[in-house]
Order: sequence, then structure tokens, then C-alpha cells
Amino acid sequence: MPEDVPVGGSVDALLAHRLEQRILPGLDRMRRALDVLGHPERRVPAVLIVGTNGKGSTAALLDAVVRAHGLRVGLYTSPHLVRVEERIRIAGEPIAAARLRELVATLERFPALSYFETLTVAAFLCFAEAAVDLAILEAGLGGRWDATNATTPLVALLTNVGTDHQAWLGPTRGHIAAEKAVALRGKEAIVGRWDDEVEAVIRREADPSTPLSLASDWATVKEGERGEGRGKSTNPATLASALPSPLTPLPRFTSVAFSVAGTTGDAMLPLYGRHQLDNLVLALAGAAALARHGAIPGLRADAITAGIEGTTWPGRLQWVEWRGHRLLLDGAHNREATAALAASILGMGLSGRLHLLFSCLDDKPAEAMADLLRPHVRDVLLAPIDSPRAVPVDRLAAAFPEGRPFPSVAAALAALPPDLPTLVTGSLRLVGEVMAHTER
Repeated sequence: MPEDVPVGGSVDALLAHRLEQRILPGLDRMRRALDVLGHPERRVPAVLIVGTNGKGSTAALLDAVVRAHGLRVGLYTSPHLVRVEERIRIAGEPIAAARLRELVATLERFPALSYFETLTVAAFLCFAEAAVDLAILEAGLGGRWDATNATTPLVALLTNVGTDHQAWLGPTRGHIAAEKAVALRGKEAIVGRWDDEVEAVIRREADPSTPLSLASDWATVKEGERGEGRGKSTNPATLASALPSPLTPLPRFTSVAFSVAGTTGDAMLPLYGRHQLDNLVLALAGAAALARHGAIPGLRADAITAGIEGTTWPGRLQWVEWRGHRLLLDGAHNREATAALAASILGMGLSGRLHLLFSCLDDKPAEAMADLLRPHVRDVLLAPIDSPRAVPVDRLAAAFPEGRPFPSVAAALAALPPDLPTLVTGSLRLVGEVMAHTER
């Protein structure tokens, strides 16, 4: 590294001038930087995951299953919850802060890169340097001009198409589908879910030279009978989050039976919610596609089970305890994710037995999310997130007229009612801010 590269200060300080909230369409900046750097993105086979919801969970499941087959995997996801280092992982471990600081500092010579682009290039450099066997990349926004699309994936996965980021991706699901489907290229492109509104668009916009299929063509997952959905998880993080209470039933670790690539087995899925079964099907389909093209060994039932049960993905229907309060954290941040959360609340028997701490960013449908959550919660606390894109508390109050406004998340946490658990949702940034408090 050149001697004049600044490496002092935190990663956040080095990234501050890049403005995390700045979104810059186009891949020209990425391509210029990667060309100067010798194209690190070409040195490691990659899976690219695009979609509206479920990208992170699918990435985490695929990462765990592939690692259980003995491979060393690089995982790139966003956003982070508490520390930026969470975004770049090797073999399940976040990149060291000092190493990420060095990588970000070397990219000072590319001042045009946005915050997300800088971290994406850093991830490419990190994975190439570590010579990982596979990189799993979660797109940040869209697909056509998302920074992760600067690589050519071996396998591309599309989780679903909902309504999010419409200011950048277009007003309808058809527009959004077109932006995401452009990234479907490589040896295989696999779609988790589509419908009449978006199927034709996806077929039209995906790379015509890439075989396009549904995840259900590759794998099936059904709720199993093992423990009637209440078995014991082997995931320590999940076990730690299972907080007994006379007011709160234990989270259910869904028993699943899977079939993929001629292999069958069962496992306890530590990610709760019907939507997580869809994410698991897509992850298994991605693993089968990788095996078909020689990127990983043939799939084994024991390794699949170990991978599923070892999956950790914080902030998604996760229980934590803070100063005697039980909090249920979920990063639902758009209409479709909030609908899935509402269904999960019903499935857990918690409807009407939760308080709510809510906040969101300024491009989110706060009123629609409020309508979905209101029937399931009692007291509502509102607070702005510590972000330039935070919705002001007066707009939050317009969505939840019954809510109690607070000037900050910290102030709202201090006022949590003690009688029932509190659901924390509306944004992964809110979840991360609350998690930062619980870690103190």
C-alpha cells in the first residue's frame, strides 16, 4: 500500500464524505475503478442475488449451506445493523475493522465512487485477496446499475418483485421487475416467485443466453413434522434469543423437509416466517445450480441440514432482551415485508400482545405499513432514526395518529411499557440503532 494512503480514523470516518444516502445510477464509475485495480471481481466465481425482499436471508442461507459443504465463502450484504464491517464476511466472520479501513483508504483515489460502490469494490478486493472459493453478493438497489452488477455472476437469483425504491426503479412492479431482471445472467438464472404482472417482463429483460427457471424446478421445502415446528435449534444465536415468558411464547424454529438435486432430508430452520421457506427454496436452488456447474461439490443431506440449522441472520424476527424488556426486532421496511411480518405475528400467536416502536426512511410507505401493523399492536411509540433520510416524527404521527412521539430512538426506548414485549420495525436502520443500545 502506498505510504501516502491515509489509514487513521474509523471506517465510518473514511466513508463519511461519500454520503451513504447518495444513490448514483450507472456502472461507469465501478468499471473504471475495477479496471485500474486489475478486475478483482473476475478472480472469484460469484452468485448475485437481486429482488425486493428476502435477499439477505437467501444470501445467509446459501452462504451457510455452501460453507457446510467445505467451501470458503465471501458474503457481501447490506445494509449493516451496527457496524459497517458486517457487510463483508469471509467464512462467516466479518472483515477486521483495520483491514476494511485499509481497503477503503486505498480507494480514496476514486472520489467519484458512492458509499455503496466503495464498499462493493472493497468487497471484491477482499474476496480476491483471500482467494475465497465463492462470493455471494446481495444487490443493494435494483439490478441494472447496482454496483454488484459490475461482476458477471456464475449464478443469478431473483427473490421476488415488490414495490420499493420506486423513485429510482419506476412506479410499477413491471418497471421494477425490468430493472432487476437485467442482472439475471451467467450460467443459470433462477427466480423465487413471479406472477402474471412481472413474468413476461422478467423473461424479456433477462439475458437471453442464460437458462431461466423457477426455484421450485430445482428444490422443494415443506413444513415437516419433526417436533411439530418447535424443535430445538442447533444455532447458538437462536437459542440465546429464545426468551421464555408467561407473556411471550417461544419463537418457533420451523421444522422443514427438503428435496434438492436428488437429495432429501429435514432440518430445523432458525428463521421464522412462511416467507423464509421461500427464501430457503431459492437458496437450495442456487446451491444445486452451483453444484451442476462444478462450483461446489455434490450436495449432501447432512451438510444441507447443518447449513440450514447453522444460519444466523440477525434483525429478522429476532428476540433480544434489554433492561428487562423483551424486544422482537424485524427489519420489514416496505409494504410486502410488513405484510409478511403481520402474518408471522399471527402465526406466533402475538397479535394484540405487542407494543410497537416504529420508524422508517423517507421513501417508505409509512401509512400503508401502519395500516398493516395497527391491528396487531397496542401502544405505539414513534421516533426518528438517526439518518439524513429519516422520516420526521410529525409524519410518523400522521401515519400513526394514536402513536406517542419521541425525539429520538433512545428516548423511546427509555419509555417502553413493561407489561408486554415490543415489536421494533419499519427499517433495518431502526433495528440496528436499537441493537446498538442493547449491546451497551
